[in-house]
Amino acid sequence: MSLKALVIEPPERSLPPGAAGALTDVGWEVTTAPDYRGGMAIARSQPIDSILMPAPSRPAGAAASDATDDDFTGLLRLIDAQHIAAVIIADASYPRCGDGAPFVDFVDPAVPLPELRGRFAMIERYHTHFRRMEQELRSMERLGKRLNQHFREVDQEMRLAARLQRDFLPQVRKPINGVQFATVFRPATWVSGDIYDVFRIDEEHTGFYVADAVGHGLAASLLTMFIKRAIVGKHVHGEGYTILTPAQTLTALNDALVEQALPNCQFVTACYGLLNHRTLKLAYARGGHPYPILITADGMVSDLKATGGLMGVFKGEEFPTFECQLRPGDKLILYSDGLELAFQDTDGKGLDTTAYHRAFEAVAGLPIEEMVRRIEAKLDEDPGSLNPRDDVTIVGLEVLRNPQPPSDNVA
Repeated sequence: MSLKALVIEPPERSLPPGAAGALTDVGWEVTTAPDYRGGMAIARSQPIDSILMPAPSRPAGAAASDATDDDFTGLLRLIDAQHIAAVIIADASYPRCGDGAPFVDFVDPAVPLPELRGRFAMIERYHTHFRRMEQELRSMERLGKRLNQHFREVDQEMRLAARLQRDFLPQVRKPINGVQFATVFRPATWVSGDIYDVFRIDEEHTGFYVADAVGHGLAASLLTMFIKRAIVGKHVHGEGYTILTPAQTLTALNDALVEQALPNCQFVTACYGLLNHRTLKLAYARGGHPYPILITADGMVSDLKATGGLMGVFKGEEFPTFECQLRPGDKLILYSDGLELAFQDTDGKGLDTTAYHRAFEAVAGLPIEEMVRRIEAKLDEDPGSLNPRDDVTIVGLEVLRNPQPPSDNVA
């Protein structure tokens, strides 16, 4: 299929003799127009690949411009808008369009016909490549629009997933039998690989935990839903029930994870606590999770050490139960390992394993709710808080010195 050239030759300006024939000689299909206005009409109504024309006698845009100059300027705009290659015959004194007209080539009126044929042969040579690039660009634009639509849909779905995940979490607002709970839940992305829960088992006991599916994002968040279903604090049988020890609870969770045979090493860490409100005795067990932190009424901060490896690796793994006697004014903190990362300095000196301890020590004298809010505010001050390295979850409790009457306030 031959390319189409539009040759414009106004009465007041002429092209080099034989110019139109030179285009025909190199295989172009030539259409002619008597002036610039007629050329614009043809270029708007027909597919034109190149234009050959002389510049007007008076430079376009001069103070004494006339209708001819306006038509020429309009044609230049059309050439630029439709990406039409144009060869303009103009002497050296005529102002060039410069970088604003990349498809325009100016040549001297005395140009030899062989050179003119060569210029159009070059236009023909690169025309196919140029049009192919235009088609690919349009294809990329269409693909970009589809991707943008897809990303908007994914964003909406992830927002919904984030709301649903938060709806699964308890809202502990008032004290439970003299113990106040407070929580922080900060996903690294829309959804979190962390999960926590605080739940009444009976009138004397409350169970609570923080669990962390390795990784973060959608896959880890889906695993947290399984964790929530698999962690139970008691077995109901007949007309009664048996409260499970933390060891039994984590063993059951571990075995359930192993039975799922999850791919890609989807391990889990967890720390589970069982609090007796009457005796204030805390029983706890951990599986590969950071140690609970005990903050005594006099402000001493220490880890509650407990053995127990990663969960979801071997069936029958044991997670021993340990005990700690709490007293009025004591606080306990369970947290995910994202908290340790959040309190690391960025000076490149290595992992500071006590940074988060110092953060807790600084606010140890505050009530538990204000304490975790201060920690959360500290997280917001971190330079990487807009792009956190991991999910951060905290469950804290405080044994109140002057407890209110017992109530059930776990939503």
